[in-house]
Amino acid sequence: MVANTLAMFAPDYEYEEIKVAIDVKGINFEATGKVEKQLGWKSLFKNQQQAKKKEIVLPAMEKDQACQVNVEIAKGQTKAPKYYTEGQLINVMKYAGKEVDDEALQHTLKESEGIGTEATRASIIETLKHQLYIGIRKNQVTVLDKGKILCQAVEGTLLASPEMTAKWETYLKKIGKNEGSQEMFFNKIKQMIEFLMQEAPKKIGSMEQFLQQVNEKFFIGKCPRCNHEDGKIQDKGKFYGCSRYREGCTFTLPKKFLGKSISQINIKKLLGGEKTNLIKGFTSKKGKNFDASLRYDQTEQKITFELPKG
Repeated sequence: MVANTLAMFAPDYEYEEIKVAIDVKGINFEATGKVEKQLGWKSLFKNQQQAKKKEIVLPAMEKDQACQVNVEIAKGQTKAPKYYTEGQLINVMKYAGKEVDDEALQHTLKESEGIGTEATRASIIETLKHQLYIGIRKNQVTVLDKGKILCQAVEGTLLASPEMTAKWETYLKKIGKNEGSQEMFFNKIKQMIEFLMQEAPKKIGSMEQFLQQVNEKFFIGKCPRCNHEDGKIQDKGKFYGCSRYREGCTFTLPKKFLGKSISQINIKKLLGGEKTNLIKGFTSKKGKNFDASLRYDQTEQKITFELPKG
């Protein structure tokens, strides 16, 4: 209290902010800091100032002055950027213009409020989650393998460009003011789609190894119902199903059966005609607990139990 009162009547704190460029054998180093001229009121708070983070205070120097320097190599380790939360991802979509260099396009994206609208951004994220492009783990958004494929497929293309979104918004406004042609706009989009379709096989070719790894992870086994060469069992989130469901194959296997989770290893055994490992703790419809192995009956097309002998 006393120090604060005295500081009101103390002289001003005076300093010069300077930028120093130092040449060390042809390599330029720069430093910005302060040269204190008069401590003034700060002299009353020396202890507090030392406790705080120290500011860079440079000694008084002159142009072309020779000086001795100590050179040290500082070792450190960079950290990966933190994952976004869903709330942060919505803000990233809203303020996408910050990533654009062109000021005019920045302004356009700012006016159009970035990617999506207040009403659609949350549903866009939900769609990405439902389609398994992204996942949420401990409230953090992670890109799943399917999402990585999509990112690689559109990387460097106009589809992944915030600038293109801004240009579309700009031209749509012109159309709204009768200053642009709707037909021309659609023709340009058609040309872009045709170009991307031509480029897609090249992209896919460069990703074959990655796609194979993803397929091995996503495709658990061959479908025992349709028995088609393209009928592969996939992880659908809450269950396993055939990749040919659009063609009418309705084969599914539950991830949880009578209160017990079925591991992917056991699912592979079922699809291969084998019985699973002994699974303990099934709960019957009457509420009784029992242990059993599972087997898929190809004729009946259903899961059956094999109780342990003895």
